[in-house]
Amino acid sequence: MKEIIEAALFMSPEPLTLDTLSKVSGLNYSQTLKAIEEIQKQYKSRETSLKIQKVGKKYEMTLKEHYKDKVSYLAVDPDLSKAELRTLGLIAIREPIKQSKVAKVIGNKAYQYIGKLERKGFIKTEREGRTKLLNTTDKFKDYFGKDPQEVDW
Repeated sequence: MKEIIEAALFMSPEPLTLDTLSKVSGLNYSQTLKAIEEIQKQYKSRETSLKIQKVGKKYEMTLKEHYKDKVSYLAVDPDLSKAELRTLGLIAIREPIKQSKVAKVIGNKAYQYIGKLERKGFIKTEREGRTKLLNTTDKFKDYFGKDPQEVDW
């Protein structure tokens, strides 16, 4: 089960709680905590650029400081926030969708999220009257491995 915990920490863009890691691994809290400690020891005992660290009450997999400085420029697309993912999901499900409709569902911050998603290349906008029409781009398909039209929503 250590491998599942390690995989969850690797895949998650945000630190995970002990509760989440327990649910994912199927272990109880003490077993999960013991597994995390064993993984941390393994990372410390071998030469690796990765580490598992506790952040508040959560755990995350990250790079050791020495390596962050040397490779941070390679992180072309930082992870998307939950709000941005929610906005992108809505656009993908309903595309083409008017920006004004997204704002009605998400709220006024939607304009900020839409701007960020457009700058990152996940969506494209096209003027339609007083609003914009939103669609996903090829980058969306490449990043998520799916064309929204192919998904059975």
